[in-house]
Amino acid sequence: MLGGLFITMILIGSFACYLAAPMNAIAVSVNGKQLGLVFNQNTADTLMASAAKEKPYEMAYTNITVSNADYLRSALRPNNVEEKINQPYDAYQFAINGTVIAVLPDAEDIDQVLKEFQAYYVKPTKDNVVTSVKIAEDVISSKTTAGLSQIQSPEQVLKSLIDHNSLTVICQGKYTETQKIQYDTITKKDYKLGFGKKEVITAGSDGSKSVTYSYVQSNGKYSEKQVVKETILQDAVTEVIAEGPTAKPILVASRSNSYSNVVDYALGYVGCPYVYGGISPGGFDCSGFTRYVYAAAGVSLPHSSFAQYASGTPVGRDELQPGDLVFFSTYARGASHVGIYIGGGQYVHAFNYSTGVVVSNLSAHSSSYLGARRY
Repeated sequence: MLGGLFITMILIGSFACYLAAPMNAIAVSVNGKQLGLVFNQNTADTLMASAAKEKPYEMAYTNITVSNADYLRSALRPNNVEEKINQPYDAYQFAINGTVIAVLPDAEDIDQVLKEFQAYYVKPTKDNVVTSVKIAEDVISSKTTAGLSQIQSPEQVLKSLIDHNSLTVICQGKYTETQKIQYDTITKKDYKLGFGKKEVITAGSDGSKSVTYSYVQSNGKYSEKQVVKETILQDAVTEVIAEGPTAKPILVASRSNSYSNVVDYALGYVGCPYVYGGISPGGFDCSGFTRYVYAAAGVSLPHSSFAQYASGTPVGRDELQPGDLVFFSTYARGASHVGIYIGGGQYVHAFNYSTGVVVSNLSAHSSSYLGARRY
């Protein structure tokens, strides 16, 4: 009898040691809740394929070490896996403004979802100083029981919240950015330059400024934004361009290339200032203008409208051709004013201090028209 008792005690002790011994297993989780343990993943795949084939479960497998006793208590088998799936589990409801929108495995999962939802829209940096963040809606979590088919993972709930814009994150802060200051360009007439030529006197360059805004955002979109500080980091440099005479495209018939060039050249000085006694692009009077233009064509004229009228070949008004000089009696008797006929009943001349070099119609000055000369 004593021998049998001894053997029994040995068997009991051996079994107790077996139960306490560690073993490797796989923990099967469904929708964030641990369903049970299996020996290997092949077993898990086989069991879950048959039990969860018609429902959208999110499954996860984790390698763990447990005692044989724990494994036996939690092992999944073909005869218990559906029961474990369908039984109620402790979970937490996620409600927005009193409406339950999801059930999650744990209260911490709801906190995680809210934190990640805020982080999706609020991104602090050294240039974006966030001063406050809040969710506009009333969010409540409460304990409940639910089947695994009702429980969602935090990732699923977060994606749904973002896709449906279910929450409103109100963010306040200050944002600083560097902006470009576009440089300006000004053009100055320089009649010393060649016909149609341009020259950069001062190269332009963009500046920059630091602009700080205060803002309120709703889910990443500005609902309020105003400048609170602006600092010039670098001034823009204005580009200055010198521009020579520019001809205007007035089509005229000409009797020779030389006189056509005279007309084109003369038109390039439209806008040049009037200066009494002036003989250069810095300022012309009427005869100084005609003398200057003709000199460019190789014809020397005296600097006096009276002297110019006294030379050359007289031309009748109905015989005028581009390049002819036309004379007027204005402030004094005789040829006191002169211009260059350009065709089409128009002439270009250094008129007065108000207009400088302009194009006028002969018909506007018919009463003072004196005659014409050709060179």
